[in-house]
Amino acid sequence: MPPVSVGELRTLSAKRIGDFNSILKQIEERAPFRRNVTQEEVGNPALFLFSNLASRVTGENIHGDFGYHILGN
Repeated sequence: MPPVSVGELRTLSAKRIGDFNSILKQIEERAPFRRNVTQEEVGNPALFLFSNLASRVTGENIHGDFGYHILGN
């Protein structure tokens, strides 16, 4: 199954990262959609990849980060 790359995501383990809120704020300011992805929004492309609709999807990396990956950070 192709991976879903989401970048920084608010999780329990992320709370242990120092100054994580400022990282999220920076992403929100710079990402093309001007927001951070939520756990629920990550589920949508994952459900698609588990469905028959994606039966021929191979060798792809699905980005679910509201376009932040295109900035080359």
